[in-house]
Amino acid sequence: GYSITLVLETMKTFSVEDGLTEEALVTKLRTCQYHHLLLHTSLKHNASGTCRWGEFGEGGLLWGECSARHFDWFEGDPVSDLLFKVKELYGLDDDINFRNITVHSEKRPRPLHLGTATQIGAIPTEGIPCLLKVLLPSNCTGLPVLYVRDLLLNPPAYEIASTLQAACKLMSNVTCSIPEFTCVSAAKLVKLLELREANHIEFCRIKHVVDEILHMYKNSELNEILKLLMDPTWVATGLKIDFEMLVNECEWISCRIGEIISLEGENDQKISSCPMIPGDFFEDMESSWKGRVKRLHIEEASSEVDGAAEALSLAVTEDFLPIVSRIKASTAPLGGPKGEILYVLVDEICRGTETAKGTCIAGSIVETLDTIGCLGIVSTHLHGLFNLSLNTRNTAYKAMGTEYIKGQTKPTWKLIDGICRESLAFETALNEGIPQKIIQRAEELYVSVYAGDTKLEQLSSGSNTNCSVETRDTLSRVKMGISHGEIDSWNRTEILRKEVGNAVTTICQRKLIEFYKQKTTSVLAEVNCIVIGAREQPPPSTIGASTVYVIIRPNKKLYVGETDDLAGRVHAHRSKEGMQNASFIYFIVPGKSMACQLETLLINQLPNQG
Repeated sequence: GYSITLVLETMKTFSVEDGLTEEALVTKLRTCQYHHLLLHTSLKHNASGTCRWGEFGEGGLLWGECSARHFDWFEGDPVSDLLFKVKELYGLDDDINFRNITVHSEKRPRPLHLGTATQIGAIPTEGIPCLLKVLLPSNCTGLPVLYVRDLLLNPPAYEIASTLQAACKLMSNVTCSIPEFTCVSAAKLVKLLELREANHIEFCRIKHVVDEILHMYKNSELNEILKLLMDPTWVATGLKIDFEMLVNECEWISCRIGEIISLEGENDQKISSCPMIPGDFFEDMESSWKGRVKRLHIEEASSEVDGAAEALSLAVTEDFLPIVSRIKASTAPLGGPKGEILYVLVDEICRGTETAKGTCIAGSIVETLDTIGCLGIVSTHLHGLFNLSLNTRNTAYKAMGTEYIKGQTKPTWKLIDGICRESLAFETALNEGIPQKIIQRAEELYVSVYAGDTKLEQLSSGSNTNCSVETRDTLSRVKMGISHGEIDSWNRTEILRKEVGNAVTTICQRKLIEFYKQKTTSVLAEVNCIVIGAREQPPPSTIGASTVYVIIRPNKKLYVGETDDLAGRVHAHRSKEGMQNASFIYFIVPGKSMACQLETLLINQLPNQG
C-alpha cells in the first residue's frame, strides 16, 4: 500500500501512516489542511518499471488528485529527509527535534472508501448533505465536528472505539453538572505562546481547559469518564502521559495563571474617577486593560496611570474650575456678584496682514498680555516671533509633540516644552486632497528657499550649544564669501552630520544615565554614534543588536527609527527612490524596549535642537 508522512511544524510533531489504499490516500489529501505537498520519487515507478505512477497509471485517482495541486518531488528517506526539508522551508535550526506521534495501525479498520466518504458528506460535495449535521446538535461546531469526522474517515482500533463508546454511555447517565468543555486549537495556542502573543483571553481559555479537567477529576461521576478519555487522547495527539501527571500539571497551570491574571468577577483595579471629569473619559482610557493582569505584576505602570489621573484631576480643578466660576459670576442674575474673565485664547494672531509687521504686532500683544498677568494661550505659525527680543517674564514656550510613523509626521496631541519652527502644512494639504505632484513641488521650493538659510541662520546665531570649533570655522568661511557651490558639495552635509551626532548624543545620554541609575549598575552609559556613509554598510557587530538610527536624507530632512536588523533596514531605505546615497548615524542600545523609548525621545527632542 501507500505511506503518508504528516509533519506539523507548529507542534514539532510527525506521524507516519502506511498500508493505505489509493482511495484512502486521496481521502486524506482532501480532508487535511497542508501548506506543502511533497511526493516521493518512488511514486514514479510502478511494478512494471514504467515512469507512469498511480494504481492506474497516468489518469489514475492519485495522479489526478496531485496533478490538480502544487507539489514538489523529493527523494531519500521519507521521514528524516522530509523533516530536513521542513526545517529548511520554515527556517528552523538543525538541532530542533520533532516528536514522533505515530499510532501503529495494527488491528485498525481500513479508512472509508472515497465514494463512501463523499456520499455521507464527510468530504464536502455539492448537492450531498453532510451526515454529521444530522447526527450532531446544531450548537456543535468547530473542533468537535472535525474530531468526529476524523473518527468516521479513519476509524480507530477496536479497543479505542470501545473506550469512546463506554465514555459516551457513562456521560449519558451522569446526574451531576458537567464542564463546558472549552475547545482550543493546540497548534494555534502553541504558536501564540511561542511568539509571546497570547493575551488575557487566551490564558483564560487555557485555565478553563485545565479547570474543567480538574472538575472531572474531583467529581466521582466524571472521574471515570476522564480516565477513559486518556487513551483516545493519546491516539489523537500521540502524547501518552500518566493520569496523575496530567492532573498535577493541570493544578500547577491553573494556579500559575490564577496568580497573574484577573478572572471573571475578580478586579483589584478600579477605573479612575474625578467629580469634574466625565466618567466616560476614564472608561475609554482604562477599561481595555485594567482588571486583566493583577496589579501586583504591573505596579509601576499602574502607579504611573494613577499619578497621571491625579495630575489631570488637579489641572482641571485648578485651571478650569476658576474659569467656570468666573463665567457663572459674570452671567449672574441682576443684583448678583459680577466677575471678570482673565483667561485669553488667541488663535493665529495677526495672520491677515504682511508677515513681518504682523509678527511684530503679535509680539507686542504677547508682551502686553504678559505684563497684565492674565492666564492664556497664544497659538501661531509666525515663527519669526521666536527671533524677537520680547520683554516677558511669565511667558512659557510650548509646542505640540509629533512622531514619525511609516514616512509620515503625525501629531501626538500632547503639549511639550520647547519651540516648534515646523508645521504639518504639507501633510495637511495632502490629507485634504491636494495632488501629490503639487506637494512634492512645494517641498522642493521650500527646501531651495528656506531650509538652507534657516539652518545657517540658526548655526550663526549660536542657538546650538554643541556647535564644534570646526563648525564655527566653516561658518566663518561662509561669511567671508566662499562660493555657495563649494560648501554645498561637502561642508554643509558634514556640518549637519556632526550637529545631528552631537544632538543625538546629548539627548540620549541623559536617558541612558537615568536608565542605568534605576538598574543600580556600574555599567557606563555611553552613546557611541557611528556614521554609515554613502555606499557603506553597518558592521557585523550590529547583527541581532537593538539599534537606534537617524537618516540624513538628500533633502536634509531627518528620519529616526529603531531596529534589530540594521543591515536589512539600511538596504530597505536605500532601495527607495532618491535614497541610494543616504547617510546614517546609529548607536547600539540595551534592548528593544530602550530602543523604542529613545526613538520617540529623538523624534520629540531633535526639533528643539534646531
